[in-house]
Amino acid sequence: MEMKKLTVPTHKELFIKRMQEAILSGELAAGTRIPPERELAEKMGVSRAVINAGIIALVSQGFLEVQPRQGTFVADYRHEGSLETLNAILDLKGDIFSDREIRSILEIRWALEHLTLKNAIERSRDEDLCEMHKIVEAIRGAADFRAAAEEAFCFQKKLAMVGDNEILAMIITSFRKPVVALWTRFCSRYGSQLLYEHTLKSLEYIRKRDYEGAVRWLDHIMQDALEGETSIYNR
Repeated sequence: MEMKKLTVPTHKELFIKRMQEAILSGELAAGTRIPPERELAEKMGVSRAVINAGIIALVSQGFLEVQPRQGTFVADYRHEGSLETLNAILDLKGDIFSDREIRSILEIRWALEHLTLKNAIERSRDEDLCEMHKIVEAIRGAADFRAAAEEAFCFQKKLAMVGDNEILAMIITSFRKPVVALWTRFCSRYGSQLLYEHTLKSLEYIRKRDYEGAVRWLDHIMQDALEGETSIYNR
């Protein structure tokens, strides 16, 4: 086991996390005016500079909005949030997701992977296919479930990169934490060998430039993960 240096969250990080939790739980509803910085600093026992820096970060993440001469309010992040909002939510949740969130993540992955497959089949070169094969074999040789999940994510990221769509690759990367967490759960239930076999079969369709076959296979494994024998919902 690798021993890593322990780090203590800063006051700013603790303030941001507390505010995120209050907003996401509904304790602070959209449209709620939060107290002035000085009042928050006194109540939370930190400096006003900490509160100010935290509010700036929360505004950037889409959780708060500043209205001139009126104050700072909780933003409607569900309708106005950005990719930065999503990343903040995923960071806060870690590996813990509700069944509804699992379905949402899988459905987004499903839609994105249709495009990554199409682009990879049309644009990948022989050397790209060799690199993808090495990643697939790394899934089989992974030391544990988490490592296998990380390699599976590397495969998906590689698909996006060889498809020559930088924006798509960045969107795929933004989902790294939840996707790796869900694949780790998949491996813990059904074994990393099955993840290896699924990924290898996808690669075979890409090698044959068979988009229709690749999509049928993707639809099958995603439907199975949602409602079939390899479901990854909470038990």
